[in-house]
Amino acid sequence: MVPTEQAMSKATNTPAFMSGLEPLTRRSLLRGLAVSGMAVTTGCSRLFGRKDAPEVLEFTSLSESEARTVTKLTAVLLPTEKYDMPSALSVVPTVKNVDVMVGQMPKQTRDLLGLALWVFESRPMVSFKFSSFSKLDDEKARDYVLAMQDGAFFERGITSTLKTLITVNYWRDSRTWPGLEYTGPVTEKWGVRRLGNAPLPLV
Repeated sequence: MVPTEQAMSKATNTPAFMSGLEPLTRRSLLRGLAVSGMAVTTGCSRLFGRKDAPEVLEFTSLSESEARTVTKLTAVLLPTEKYDMPSALSVVPTVKNVDVMVGQMPKQTRDLLGLALWVFESRPMVSFKFSSFSKLDDEKARDYVLAMQDGAFFERGITSTLKTLITVNYWRDSRTWPGLEYTGPVTEKWGVRRLGNAPLPLV
């Protein structure tokens, strides 16, 4: 018996931050993109298989194109200097943290993320005079992110997932904690003994 798509989805150990891509099956994504006009873009043939550009030297898992997309989205989502926070690009290695996390993903999750990044990068070509996301100025890039947040289900899923991926990899750095008045895990501060996978107490 051939396993159903739903059964395969349940069997895959997808990280929690990728939950926004759960409805983003390859079939539904292609259907949604066709309806929304993605086929008019010059790179539409890549929908049938992600082809990575040559990798940037400092990254081991993200392709050059993916790194540009993540870098631009990081700058738009985290205007840290404006709020006197450590820079998300020059101080906290947010994009490098994303690169490391991507390298630990299962192949199926990695492929979905690669497809999501390509869609996010290419989609502005429909409404922004054939400019990719990473080439938009900051104001237009913010408008684009807001439009994706309010878009079709697969657009919302992509945006939510990418936002979570980036913000988690910024705030995980201890240099950002003072801005939140967070002093670190209380288990370490109070010297709480770790119990491992201890069973929950019975009521």
